[in-house]
Amino acid sequence: MEYPSKNDFFIRFKALFSEKGRFIDYILVEVSDNFSSATKISSEYILGMKLADMVLDIESPILKLKDFHYHMLPKARRKFEHYVQKENRWYLVTLYSDERDYLMMIYTDITKVKEEAGKRYLAEASDEELFGKHTKIS
Repeated sequence: MEYPSKNDFFIRFKALFSEKGRFIDYILVEVSDNFSSATKISSEYILGMKLADMVLDIESPILKLKDFHYHMLPKARRKFEHYVQKENRWYLVTLYSDERDYLMMIYTDITKVKEEAGKRYLAEASDEELFGKHTKIS
């Protein structure tokens, strides 16, 4: 199933290292064209920010950086399903770091996929699966 989504976006970070080669932080270097419309955050405001500052200063239920930043290490590869209650929207968040010390976070709106799966489950599930096992009262 393919469908375009105005809510899909990505953010790209560059790793910052000390003079001794130790990882320090990331700095946001790129966002997709639809980042601002999807997140309601100005790309001009956020570009160039360090991840540590973003975690503290950006309150975004969509980005959810406070939850994801623990996984954002060089050479990391992770996937998360993330529900944004305020927007009633599901995202698949793909996080990966390439060999050049860049980290990408891709947010894919999977709301329609989740809704279709829920409809299929409701249509195919038995009453016992939906409501549990219960006994009749005579």
